[in-house]
Amino acid sequence: MNLRKFPLLIVLVKLLLILFVLGCSETSKQNTPDQISLPKAEDEKTTEGKDPGTKPLESDSGDISSKQELESSGTSTVEREQLQVPQSSESTPTPSTEVEQEASEENLLLTQLNSIVVEPENESLPYERSKFPHWDDEDGDGMNTRLEILFIEKVQNIGWYSRWDGEWYRGEGGLSAPRFDIDHIVSLKEAWRSGADEWSASDRDAFADDELNLTAVTASSNRSKGAKDASEWIPSEPSGQCYFLVRVIQVKIKWNLSIDQAEFTALNELIDLCGPEIPAIPAPPSEISSSFPASTPSPLPVQLDEGYGNQFYRTADGTDIDLYDANTNGDINCGELPSATRPVIVISPGSDPYRLDADGDGVGCES
Repeated sequence: MNLRKFPLLIVLVKLLLILFVLGCSETSKQNTPDQISLPKAEDEKTTEGKDPGTKPLESDSGDISSKQELESSGTSTVEREQLQVPQSSESTPTPSTEVEQEASEENLLLTQLNSIVVEPENESLPYERSKFPHWDDEDGDGMNTRLEILFIEKVQNIGWYSRWDGEWYRGEGGLSAPRFDIDHIVSLKEAWRSGADEWSASDRDAFADDELNLTAVTASSNRSKGAKDASEWIPSEPSGQCYFLVRVIQVKIKWNLSIDQAEFTALNELIDLCGPEIPAIPAPPSEISSSFPASTPSPLPVQLDEGYGNQFYRTADGTDIDLYDANTNGDINCGELPSATRPVIVISPGSDPYRLDADGDGVGCES
């Protein structure tokens, strides 16, 4: 076939050849070995839809999450981290538990009072004061229990404050305080009827000298109180009422003594007026602000093996002086002694627990 006779066909063939060559050249450029791109790792495919320019954030739990995720969830970084912190193994108190704890603190006295057994007093066995020997020298320092209490309760080396009636007493110097008694807050008779009748002799001895249950008060307030419990007597001094309340509860719990219903009611009423702390003693008035030199008590004499009071005194008719504890408060004054028993001889001058020898001449209740 003579192609020259068809010039247009020749031109068309040439154009097709040129296009074919150009197409092969372009394909060769795109597929050079150094320009072939490797497929992305499998884990990168999972990031589809994320901003590739966002740096990952690592949470406390080890998970990777982006800012975009945090922003879309409406949770701040700090909040997200706090939510991912593992919870403590310790349980968090519920609001009701916290309220109960606060109530327990506020009602400490009531809680303690409710822990004491409430039952009628046992009067089947008659009370005998001689079963409670006291005013011993427990630590062997030459000071009996009376002197120990006077030493403990003396205020700023000035004098003593009677919590029962709010009276101040400067004393006679040192630890000499003949106008003040040492009162058993829970009386010995009350203790006897509340459980002490079942104690051993050593326990009754220890109770009688327990400093927790002793306080220095005016002789008149001690006589007024006698062996009464809270249902029969409370101090006239308001702060003394709270002191009395706290101490009675403490002593009853310590010695596992019971209370009767009337005493429980009286103590419960005082709780509304008082806190769980011992009230502070007020500042002493200016008229008793002078100080006194301290004195060293004389060692106690060897005690005789007989009734408590007979260790220290001999009555005029030889009777047991403890028979005349009219108000059973553990203390005796000259007014309680019948004329036949007076005067009394103080066996060892300086050992006068009932303070019957006012002038210190060895003879008490002379008038």
